[in-house]
Amino acid sequence: MLSRNAFLLAALVGAASFAAALAFQYIGGLHPCQLCISQRWALGVGIAGAALAAIVPSRWRVPFGLVAVLGFVAELGLAIYHSGVERLWWEGPQTCSGGGSLPTSFDATAMVVEASQRAPAACNEIPWDLFGLSMANYNVMLAAGMAWLCILGLKARGARAESAI
Repeated sequence: MLSRNAFLLAALVGAASFAAALAFQYIGGLHPCQLCISQRWALGVGIAGAALAAIVPSRWRVPFGLVAVLGFVAELGLAIYHSGVERLWWEGPQTCSGGGSLPTSFDATAMVVEASQRAPAACNEIPWDLFGLSMANYNVMLAAGMAWLCILGLKARGARAESAI
């Protein structure tokens, strides 16, 4: 049961993190940069793997748990890289130049047109912080925690399998 709960908690924390990112984007008006988008893809893989590991029969828990760990570790790596780019510790991708403007009202068609014409947000700027930490910094901690939960889930699954022998 610990295995399933660990994966479920990782999936729920990941989903809440993803929802928060979308809220910052669509309610708060903070357009994501290219690194933010990459982190979202990795987070999505981690969430999907963790959710599936939580609901599938136990024999399938390890493969989906490994997918979850890989997704969250990829997000962790991207978040560390993004944090360094924001703090100007190293260069970011050339595609993260920044610029453009945000739509002022919710019109789906206008948003799609505007997004296709807008330059991506700058990866080396911190548009929001809390206690001196940016969203990428918080993603480092969240991704590490979610990966750790999934590793615990895999260890609990392995310990249960060993005791059954």
